[in-house]
Amino acid sequence: MKKSHLFPVTITIMILCLGVMVVNWLILPLPDWTVRSIGLLMLADLPILVCSRIKFNKTINKEKRSL
Repeated sequence: MKKSHLFPVTITIMILCLGVMVVNWLILPLPDWTVRSIGLLMLADLPILVCSRIKFNKTINKEKRSL
């Protein structure tokens, strides 16, 4: 079965977005357009992350059953 690399990519995007938001809150206030862009990217990433996590869990459960 072909392995999907969507889940690690979406996790990486979410971690980077959260890191930028932490920088915005604690270290350096970022411009408004940057914060809004990162927020939109996070909103778009969430449903993809959820779907890829569900598919990832299904493949893990299939592998466990086949053992």
